[in-house]
Amino acid sequence: MTFRNRKNIQVSPSTLNNLIVGVEQGTYRIPQFQREYVWEKSKVISLFDSIYREYPIGSFFIWKAGREHNRLFRHSIDLNIRPIKEDDDISFILDGQQRITSLYVTLMGLTARHTDYSRMCFDVKDEKFTYREPDNRRFIGVRDIWGENALKVARGIDDIHKDKFDRCWGILRTYPISIVEVGDQDLASVCNIFQRINQGGKRLDRFDLVSSMTFTTDFDLREAFKQDIVAKLKAKMFGGISPAIVTQLMALVKKGACTERVEYSLTSAEIREMWRLVVDSILLAADTLRTSVGVQNAQYLPYDALLTLLSYFFAKSKQRSPSEDQLCWIKRWFWRASFSQRYGSGGATKIGRDKERFDHLIAGDLPAFDPAINLSAENLVGTKMTWSRSAIRNAFLCLLAHRDPVHLVNNNRLDLTNGGISDFTSAEKHHIFPQAFLGRSNYGEEQVHALPNFCFMPAELNRRILDARPSDYFAQLRMQNGQFAEAAHTHLIPINDDSGLANNEYLTFLKVRSGLILAEIEQLMGLSATPRADQRQEAIERVETQLRNLIHNTLSDAHGPDYWRTAIPEDVRIEAEKRIASTLHKQPGLSAQKFTNAREKLSFCNIPDYLKLILIRNNWPHFEPVIRRKVDVERHLEAFSEFRNALMHGRPVTEFTRKAGELAMIWLELVISAQNEESSDAEQEDDAPDVSARVEPKKSKDVSAAKPVGVEEKMDGI
Repeated sequence: MTFRNRKNIQVSPSTLNNLIVGVEQGTYRIPQFQREYVWEKSKVISLFDSIYREYPIGSFFIWKAGREHNRLFRHSIDLNIRPIKEDDDISFILDGQQRITSLYVTLMGLTARHTDYSRMCFDVKDEKFTYREPDNRRFIGVRDIWGENALKVARGIDDIHKDKFDRCWGILRTYPISIVEVGDQDLASVCNIFQRINQGGKRLDRFDLVSSMTFTTDFDLREAFKQDIVAKLKAKMFGGISPAIVTQLMALVKKGACTERVEYSLTSAEIREMWRLVVDSILLAADTLRTSVGVQNAQYLPYDALLTLLSYFFAKSKQRSPSEDQLCWIKRWFWRASFSQRYGSGGATKIGRDKERFDHLIAGDLPAFDPAINLSAENLVGTKMTWSRSAIRNAFLCLLAHRDPVHLVNNNRLDLTNGGISDFTSAEKHHIFPQAFLGRSNYGEEQVHALPNFCFMPAELNRRILDARPSDYFAQLRMQNGQFAEAAHTHLIPINDDSGLANNEYLTFLKVRSGLILAEIEQLMGLSATPRADQRQEAIERVETQLRNLIHNTLSDAHGPDYWRTAIPEDVRIEAEKRIASTLHKQPGLSAQKFTNAREKLSFCNIPDYLKLILIRNNWPHFEPVIRRKVDVERHLEAFSEFRNALMHGRPVTEFTRKAGELAMIWLELVISAQNEESSDAEQEDDAPDVSARVEPKKSKDVSAAKPVGVEEKMDGI
């Protein structure tokens, strides 16, 4: 049997004229599963230019369908074609819809998608196609060249250009095309054929194919998706989601898996039966992702599978909200799956496995997670904010949004939902180290857009910063915002002297901030039992403040308000004065008078300085009644200093360092608590009548034995 005798597929030569006539008469139709017409004017112009220059524009694939498939015809746009009848013998356009539709609306001068194609013109002077109002002298409407008035229009053209007009008319009428017609195939086979032949264009997804195979006159999955899901998510400012989520979810709910074969097995009756459940579950899942893990809109989703599986949880459990334990598990699953890039390959198979985990969760169990991920600072720095499809990048956006970031000037909460923050892939926005500044410092594109250099920044603040040096604009932010440290914490931006900001050291900043981000990720994934990074930082700052107060009060009582002159070692005094001078230099708006206060000067000492102040010969006798032993204060302040510096500078914290640091903080709080109690008792005794003859002498407090409420819990495992 020769190829030309086969009935299943035939290749026929034809002309552009015959193709357009076939569309006009309704012989060739656009099937239900084809996409909407989406071509831009520039592509239509390019298509006609290729025809005029006699370049090939590709074959057209046609399916000669049985009459039982006539219901698949879709009126995607008004082509002024008569309605299809049940007994019509028609062929569906499988591949070439965009090209055929573009040719048809232009040659007929129709309006499609709010574009008037009667304005598509042929410039007879420059021999090119353009979009403008035709004058039929130089700029000739393409529909007039094609239509019945072509001869009349030709008479109005200057003789010098008539040959170009004639050439255009002739080519449009005789341009050769190739039609490949497929017959004797059922709908499923045709859908498979379409996917194979459409590799070079926009591939149809399974949703398109399932929609076509389950289409009925009383339920159109494609339209139901637009009205019941897309419109409602748009109203919630969540944005559009992939329609593939819908077919995956329906397959999981009804069949227990979401492979291609399973999705294609869904029937119209099954889809209609569970449609309301599917809609409600997706809307509940979107709300939960926004409120619990920072997915402000669909663009933030690391993977569509995350929305699919959470929707499955709501669909199968029939719950309106998860329990506290279930929500905790869901959040950890989200962060682990996202930062481990779990659904990057083998999506359907992994979704099926995790569907079983959700079944256990619904049954009341808390399923085990996969082994911990291996994420490093190098991974974060190597991820670019311009990679919109990166799971790590999108999970990072969710992480920052989850922290409720505030404006760096006024501490107002940023609106991440209603358009207050947008274009976070834009090259000039949201960089902590501005792109222009880094460009002047000879950093390349790969380094400029590193993930740790990103934060949510409103457009007005970005415009104020422009290309400023971080050391300059962060100093201004400190001056303008009395609670700037708190604002920076919400963005996980390190602002201490070693963060790299003060000296505009970009690589140092990337390293330090990566450390903070990694610590936060570990906390969210449940891999760290310690408090969140910002909570630990707040606790450390609180203990430091209390320690300064203890030192200040003790030295003031012992040496008077001028104790900096008599009780502070010279080397400590000199270093503190250097730090004060540096601060005044960086922040010229500050007054030197602010730092004449003895208590304020202590803020410019570090932990080793505090230890020296306590242990020096003239001072120790005044601290000894509360601290008791030098060995204790030496051990705990050293541990606290190491823990504090590691955390503040974004360095890795070993388990030993963490436990020793936390124990040191407990010890310091106990010491300070004991000193405060003694001070309070002393004040009461000063005010009370003299009854010393009738009471027992007050016993000294043994700090090592004292434990405030909750210490047992804090000490557990240390």
